[in-house]
Amino acid sequence: MKKSTLIAFFGAVVIALVLWQLPRTPHQDVEAITSEEGNPLDAKVDEAVAIIQNGEGAPMQAIGMLLEVLREDPNHEKALLWLGNFSMMSGQWEKAVDRFHQLSQLHPENELYTLNKVQALMQVGDTTAALTSANNYLNAYPDANRVKDFAEGL
Repeated sequence: MKKSTLIAFFGAVVIALVLWQLPRTPHQDVEAITSEEGNPLDAKVDEAVAIIQNGEGAPMQAIGMLLEVLREDPNHEKALLWLGNFSMMSGQWEKAVDRFHQLSQLHPENELYTLNKVQALMQVGDTTAALTSANNYLNAYPDANRVKDFAEGL
């Protein structure tokens, strides 16, 4: 009985390790993305994001790919969004502020872009700019509940 319990325990550990090593997001076929979306810049962004999310490559290479997209199209929404997200994840708050500021200028109706900008401004210690940005957004879009909730917490 003791031997079978030990074998079951080690079997469970091996299975847990195997599951832990599996990718957490589905593999994305870049050619399929290009044919579905038809935009090679979007495909490049998707490929870069997949590299980072899957952990199957150098993250800085993927960031370089996103920056290449912005060199071709400085206002590329997906590239700006992901660079902003990755900046927040890595604690590069000034870069996040810049990315989300640009996105909120390009798409002023998008509450998420303003919310992320306000959060990044708070992280760099600029409470005044965060509150001003939130209030400006709420003046234009008074039903923006997430920004309103965040601004009330300031």
